[in-house]
Amino acid sequence: MDTVTKGAAQNASGSGQARRYMWVITVQWSTGHGFSQATFRNTVLIPAGASRLDIFTQVCELAQREIGVGSPTVLFFSLEPDRLNG
Repeated sequence: MDTVTKGAAQNASGSGQARRYMWVITVQWSTGHGFSQATFRNTVLIPAGASRLDIFTQVCELAQREIGVGSPTVLFFSLEPDRLNG
């Protein structure tokens, strides 16, 4: 279970079926000579009752760990159902 899923499961209230979502986040941070950017993406199984803010916060924390910067600026975030109609 990845960090985002575990956190969502811990923060979800109520019971119900989980649903898979795709998330994308682009962050920017200051370097000694300007700025750097990175984009991360993955899917996560989110239980019913989890909040969008909880997922956003956990994805931001994941991005911070990946880039090793304490407080990057979020340029873009998307969280949408992974399954397409059909």
